[in-house]
Amino acid sequence: MELTINLESYQNYTLMILDGDINTSTIQILENALGNATRINNSHIVIDCSLLKSISSDGLKLLLHCQVQLAGHFYLSLYNVPNSVASLMELSGITYFIQMNTQEQNQQKQSAST
Repeated sequence: MELTINLESYQNYTLMILDGDINTSTIQILENALGNATRINNSHIVIDCSLLKSISSDGLKLLLHCQVQLAGHFYLSLYNVPNSVASLMELSGITYFIQMNTQEQNQQKQSAST
Protein backbone atom coordinates (compact mmCIF):
# COMPACT_ATOMS: atom_id res chain seq x y z
CA MET A 1 0.00 0.00 0.00
CA GLU A 2 1.15 3.51 -0.67
CA LEU A 3 1.31 6.34 1.82
CA THR A 4 -0.75 9.50 1.69
CA ILE A 5 -0.26 12.38 4.08
CA ASN A 6 -2.58 15.31 4.65
CA LEU A 7 -1.34 18.44 6.40
CA GLU A 8 -3.76 20.67 8.28
CA SER A 9 -2.81 23.82 10.13
CA TYR A 10 -4.59 24.84 13.31
CA GLN A 11 -3.99 27.73 15.68
CA ASN A 12 -1.63 25.89 18.05
CA TYR A 13 -0.40 22.90 16.03
CA THR A 14 0.07 21.34 12.62
CA LEU A 15 -1.73 18.04 12.05
CA MET A 16 -0.23 15.38 9.78
CA ILE A 17 -2.64 12.56 8.95
CA LEU A 18 -0.86 9.40 7.77
CA ASP A 19 -2.71 6.78 5.70
CA GLY A 20 -0.92 3.62 4.57
CA ASP A 21 2.48 2.06 5.16
CA ILE A 22 5.81 3.70 5.96
CA ASN A 23 8.56 1.67 4.34
CA THR A 24 11.59 2.10 2.11
CA SER A 25 9.49 3.06 -0.91
CA THR A 26 7.38 5.65 0.96
CA ILE A 27 9.93 7.12 3.38
CA GLN A 28 10.62 10.08 1.09
CA ILE A 29 6.93 11.07 1.21
CA LEU A 30 7.08 11.23 5.01
CA GLU A 31 10.36 13.14 4.96
CA ASN A 32 8.93 15.72 2.53
CA ALA A 33 5.75 16.09 4.59
CA LEU A 34 7.74 16.66 7.78
CA GLY A 35 9.78 19.30 5.96
CA ASN A 36 6.57 20.99 4.80
CA ALA A 37 5.14 20.84 8.32
CA THR A 38 8.14 22.76 9.66
CA ARG A 39 7.44 25.58 7.19
CA ILE A 40 4.07 26.20 8.86
CA ASN A 41 4.39 28.58 11.77
CA ASN A 42 3.40 26.11 14.52
CA SER A 43 5.91 24.63 16.92
CA HIS A 44 3.85 21.49 17.67
CA ILE A 45 3.48 18.82 14.97
CA VAL A 46 0.86 16.18 15.76
CA ILE A 47 1.12 13.04 13.65
CA ASP A 48 -2.25 11.24 13.48
CA CYS A 49 -1.49 7.55 12.96
CA SER A 50 -5.04 6.19 13.12
CA LEU A 51 -4.83 5.01 9.47
CA LEU A 52 -1.19 3.91 9.63
CA LYS A 53 -0.95 0.23 8.72
CA SER A 54 2.76 -0.40 9.40
CA ILE A 55 6.11 1.31 9.87
CA SER A 56 9.54 -0.04 8.99
CA SER A 57 12.78 0.51 10.86
CA ASP A 58 13.58 3.22 8.27
CA GLY A 59 10.40 5.04 9.27
CA LEU A 60 11.25 4.80 12.95
CA LYS A 61 14.75 6.05 12.22
CA LEU A 62 13.37 9.04 10.29
CA LEU A 63 10.98 9.99 13.11
CA LEU A 64 13.77 9.79 15.66
CA HIS A 65 16.14 11.76 13.42
CA CYS A 66 13.50 14.46 12.92
CA GLN A 67 12.84 14.71 16.65
CA VAL A 68 16.56 15.20 17.29
CA GLN A 69 16.95 17.72 14.45
CA LEU A 70 13.84 19.68 15.38
CA ALA A 71 14.40 19.72 19.16
CA GLY A 72 14.22 23.21 20.53
CA HIS A 73 12.20 24.47 17.55
CA PHE A 74 9.44 21.91 17.05
CA TYR A 75 7.74 19.29 19.18
CA LEU A 76 6.55 16.02 17.60
CA SER A 77 3.83 13.82 19.06
CA LEU A 78 2.20 10.66 17.73
CA TYR A 79 -1.55 10.42 18.18
CA ASN A 80 -4.01 7.54 17.86
CA VAL A 81 -1.32 4.97 17.06
CA PRO A 82 -2.77 1.50 16.27
CA ASN A 83 -1.84 -1.09 18.88
CA SER A 84 0.17 -3.21 16.42
CA VAL A 85 2.32 -0.21 15.44
CA ALA A 86 2.47 1.11 19.02
CA SER A 87 4.12 -2.05 20.31
CA LEU A 88 6.85 -1.76 17.67
CA MET A 89 7.41 1.90 18.59
CA GLU A 90 7.67 0.99 22.27
CA LEU A 91 10.11 -1.86 21.54
CA SER A 92 12.27 0.45 19.44
CA GLY A 93 12.48 2.97 22.30
CA ILE A 94 11.18 5.84 20.18
CA THR A 95 8.56 6.60 22.84
CA TYR A 96 11.36 7.83 25.12
CA PHE A 97 11.87 10.69 22.68
CA ILE A 98 8.46 11.24 21.08
CA GLN A 99 5.21 11.37 23.04
CA MET A 100 2.81 8.67 21.86
CA ASN A 101 -0.92 8.23 22.41
CA THR A 102 -2.45 4.90 21.31
CA GLN A 103 -5.90 3.96 20.04
CA GLU A 104 -6.24 1.72 23.10
CA GLN A 105 -5.58 4.67 25.44
CA ASN A 106 -8.20 6.73 23.61
CA GLN A 107 -10.75 3.91 23.88
CA GLN A 108 -10.09 3.60 27.62
CA LYS A 109 -10.59 7.35 28.08
CA GLN A 110 -13.87 7.21 26.15
CA SER A 111 -15.16 4.27 28.21
CA ALA A 112 -14.18 5.98 31.46
CA SER A 113 -16.07 9.14 30.51
CA THR A 114 -19.33 7.31 29.70
